[in-house]
Amino acid sequence: MSRTLEFSYDIALDFDRPVTAHSFVLRCLPADFPGQRVLSAALTLDPAVPYTEQRDGFGNRLQIGRIDAPHRQFHYRAAGQVLRDDGARQPEPDRRIFRYPSPCTAPSAALRDAAAALELPADARAKAWALLEAVGRHMQYTPGVTGVDTTAARAFAMGQGVCQDYAHVYLALARLCGLSARYVNGLPEGEGASHAWCEVWLDGIWTGIDPTQARWADEGYIRFGVGRDFTDCPMERGVFLGGANQCQTVFMKVSEQ
Repeated sequence: MSRTLEFSYDIALDFDRPVTAHSFVLRCLPADFPGQRVLSAALTLDPAVPYTEQRDGFGNRLQIGRIDAPHRQFHYRAAGQVLRDDGARQPEPDRRIFRYPSPCTAPSAALRDAAAALELPADARAKAWALLEAVGRHMQYTPGVTGVDTTAARAFAMGQGVCQDYAHVYLALARLCGLSARYVNGLPEGEGASHAWCEVWLDGIWTGIDPTQARWADEGYIRFGVGRDFTDCPMERGVFLGGANQCQTVFMKVSEQ
């Protein structure tokens, strides 16, 4: 069933001292893909500086800019509307790159042993769901114990983490078990922060699956970026001069129009 979703995504970066030469790359605007059509999307920056838009090798939209003047805050807001309809998805080719380990999903011996011990069905869709259940049995949702650089191997050893870690562990196991699977950054229906889930290539269709929420990712999810893991599609990345510490505040809202 198609749904029109309205989204807003606010990020504020506060620095404890002025910074300069601040170069940034954002992936905070969604792109069209089979099953998702962007009806409108706008980005507001504060300080108001020009930016250019490009596409990366995964088809994600990039917003690239630089703030040279001293500043202690960088605030950006993305807002718009997206039409989601999984019934409009079309077959896409399998990209073999999503079957191999990546920087955050390289399997440890423990992950390899766990994958080998699973009794999985032969059907790919049933296998994808069985892997979701295996991740849910092993992992406990615990904020604050991992960071953006935590690997699947580390999160699996701890048995704890947040959505990014659930996704990385799922990807590591799925690839070990012969599935093509990729990382997704985006916004789910509701309020809070951005979210991470996965897509698995099933019968020619990239199908969303959310190991954190233990559900298929349906028309209530807006995809912003995909990649092999988090390192390929962070929502925000930047470098600056000034030696400042930074604090990030995030708020997003997605609702059906």
